[in-house]
Amino acid sequence: MFDELLKTVKILRRRCPWDRKQTAGSTRPLLLNEVFELDEALRKDNKQAIAEELGDYFFIGIFLAQILEEDGIKLKDILKKTIEKLKQRHPHIYDNVKVKGADEVLSNWERIKKEDDRNSILVGIPIALPALQQAQLMQERCERIGFDWQNPKEVISKVEEEIKEFKTEIRKTKGKGRKIRKQIAEELGDLLFAVVNLCRHLDVDAEGALKNANLKFKKRFQQVEKEFSRRGRKLTMVSLEEMEAVWQRVKREE
Repeated sequence: MFDELLKTVKILRRRCPWDRKQTAGSTRPLLLNEVFELDEALRKDNKQAIAEELGDYFFIGIFLAQILEEDGIKLKDILKKTIEKLKQRHPHIYDNVKVKGADEVLSNWERIKKEDDRNSILVGIPIALPALQQAQLMQERCERIGFDWQNPKEVISKVEEEIKEFKTEIRKTKGKGRKIRKQIAEELGDLLFAVVNLCRHLDVDAEGALKNANLKFKKRFQQVEKEFSRRGRKLTMVSLEEMEAVWQRVKREE
């Protein structure tokens, strides 16, 4: 089937006007879209959707490989380099290195990767990643080389420390109107980073947790909208107290 996919992609590149005009750069939004759709299917643990989105993901990867091949970068060379890298970074499988568990595998991976790159362990984390995912990935890489909190309790203390620092900055702005200074934004960023750290220590996907919270809020608020629509009232004419009362009722009914 892999050969059939390759054949199909080659035909599309030759015969379809839209496919023919694509470049390596123009595939970027297509690739990001497929990644996010696959991520959504994985988050919902919908096996049928995962299979469908994974197929789309494979297609755009092979499509990009075909574009590169037309520019002289062969797919077989791409795959060969990937295979060599995987074998090099799994010395416990392809060499005589002994490991005690998954954590040691990751530590070896980062050590070998750093030797290859001769640079920071944080190199290669995409700037375009959502901020929560980016923060969690950075923290995971630092964990592999021992730069990490020992347990969730320590992280909670850090979160509380960041909240105190944020409150201090807020007090400094008292009486200065609604102007938000650079320090406040910085302290909020530190607080968010610490919360992501707490998510990681509790084996929670920070990005997924926030998405679930967003969906829960959306569902509840839409129920509030429906309730006042049923009453023939516009939300702009409803008091905060009335909306809060309906909100609390919706929560109880859940």
